[in-house]
Amino acid sequence: MNKKPRVFLDTNVLISGMVFRGNERKLLDAIIDNRLKLVISDDVLNETEMVFRKKFPQHRVLFPLFLQLVKHERIPRKAYRKAEKTYSGLLRDKTDAHILAAAVVGKCDYLIAGDKELLSLKKVGLTKIIQTWELLRELK
Repeated sequence: MNKKPRVFLDTNVLISGMVFRGNERKLLDAIIDNRLKLVISDDVLNETEMVFRKKFPQHRVLFPLFLQLVKHERIPRKAYRKAEKTYSGLLRDKTDAHILAAAVVGKCDYLIAGDKELLSLKKVGLTKIIQTWELLRELK
């Protein structure tokens, strides 16, 4: 990979990487090591904070610390709100349309997700939709 890939992580990938050991942690390490450029949307920021508050309150400090530590690009909701309607037509679960819209509007090379419906799309625009292990394999 010549340029630093732009990656959009869904909430579950972010939470898993901060709370558990495994591939998602390795992916966050690659972001910390500046091998990947993190792109994150307002919706994913809010959802991640909410999940930490409700399900992992003992770890809730990790997310703001991670964001302070890494260079990242925030995509404001207004930037992808209109595109969300376009991408909702590709999904049965319309609540995930914001993820697709933000990743494409944010010109991400990769959307990293565990959601089967998102993964089944494989690619939207120029954004490849893959699992964590697949990107880790490409980084080697």
